[in-house]
Amino acid sequence: MKEITALAAAALAALTLAGTATAAAPSPTEDAHVWLAVTRTTTDGISYTGNLWLDCPGIQGAGHPHRESACTDLDAADGDLDALPGQDTAVCSNDVVRVVATAHGTYEGRSVHWERTYESECGLILATGRLFAF
Repeated sequence: MKEITALAAAALAALTLAGTATAAAPSPTEDAHVWLAVTRTTTDGISYTGNLWLDCPGIQGAGHPHRESACTDLDAADGDLDALPGQDTAVCSNDVVRVVATAHGTYEGRSVHWERTYESECGLILATGRLFAF
């Protein structure tokens, strides 16, 4: 039984690592003033990483599912992810699963390297708004 558990854990680790690999970065649009790789990683026995590119203004319908509101929030915070307006309300469960959010890239030509850990996905969304809602 221990061998099966060890094999299952090794297979899961391989799948997790494969799932976190990022494809080559697409090229930003010519007028993009925001170009960020945003990720969120949760671990509750099984690691899950979601990542995508956000460019603002970008091509509508491609990339981030909430591009317009994420770009608006970033502009309101002048690119400071600690100053994002966040949200006043969110639909949350009682699950407490830590989530690590990262953003790397540029805002108006300035380098952005940001990482924070939140006690839950709900806390992440309340603090950062739609930027990490994917």
